[in-house]
Amino acid sequence: MEIEKGYIKEILSKIIESDIKELSVFPLMGDASDRRYFRITFDNTTDISRRISSVILMRLSDPQIKRELPFIDILNHLDRCGVDVPRLFFYDKIRGLLFIEDLGSLTFEEMVKGDDIDVQRRYYKKAIDIILTIQIEGSKREMGDCIAFRLDFDVKKFMWELDFMLGHMVEGLLKKSIPEKDRKEIRDYFLKICMALSDQERYFTHRDYHSRNIMVVNDKLKILDFQDARMGPCQYDLASLLRDSYIVLDDELFEDLLEYYIHQKEELEDTCIDRTEFRRTFDYMSIQRNLKAMGTFAYQKVVRNNGRYLESMPPTINYVRSNLIKYPEFAGLRGLLCKYIEEI
Repeated sequence: MEIEKGYIKEILSKIIESDIKELSVFPLMGDASDRRYFRITFDNTTDISRRISSVILMRLSDPQIKRELPFIDILNHLDRCGVDVPRLFFYDKIRGLLFIEDLGSLTFEEMVKGDDIDVQRRYYKKAIDIILTIQIEGSKREMGDCIAFRLDFDVKKFMWELDFMLGHMVEGLLKKSIPEKDRKEIRDYFLKICMALSDQERYFTHRDYHSRNIMVVNDKLKILDFQDARMGPCQYDLASLLRDSYIVLDDELFEDLLEYYIHQKEELEDTCIDRTEFRRTFDYMSIQRNLKAMGTFAYQKVVRNNGRYLESMPPTINYVRSNLIKYPEFAGLRGLLCKYIEEI
């Protein structure tokens, strides 16, 4: 790591109000972004701060000196809304360094993987409760201005993500050329999906709410990677969680959790939800979200030479195939995509 340990010791000593004796820096496997993460462990000279013995250092690829950092803006907003997010101890704007609370290493993915349905159900309900807090409390403008209020999942954004998939999955990873006629037909189908999604009421949306961005700390769930939040359909984060590329849920549990979300939303908002329409929008959202994920996984491999996400490609494709088969109006889209992605 290029940053001097002397600098780190100086910052940490201010954070914990104690001199630092020993310091170790360990690089961590990051997400699909260009940020870098390190775990810093340390000993201090007094017993007063033993409760803090490590922090996470997030290093931005491009320090944003002249404007507010979305990560901080959204962290503060979610904190005001009662969502558990990591504490920000210090932000060095010039160096692009953030010293953040260490939430440990136990992810939601690790906690719920296995055959214990009762454990899965309990933790997924906790995660769904957080989605509802993010959507209902987070969408209240009186909570304070937030950059997410000025960003939307509109037709243009949804379509950009699907074009990203065609470019990086089909043309990049699979190295297949798409004739203009097929591209236009595929995009016409995509446009119908995106228009249906864009017409939905918009809520505050985490945008990447899946099992690897939720940490389990003393049986509580804390949320990471929220800096790209924007306004979108209420089904967006729910689809990210229940149609997660990293965990495939049992069908019966999936249906139970979907109904749990709807019932809780009805209670909290004092409304009645048409389950048929809600499910259709959820499935459309899953198609869009999973296709976008396929593009991201392919991009990581082709552009960044990071192949670790390819193992999550098959379940993601399976989600898309199941939903395309479910709706007769997408038979043509599936036929077109099958020319290039045979598994669909």
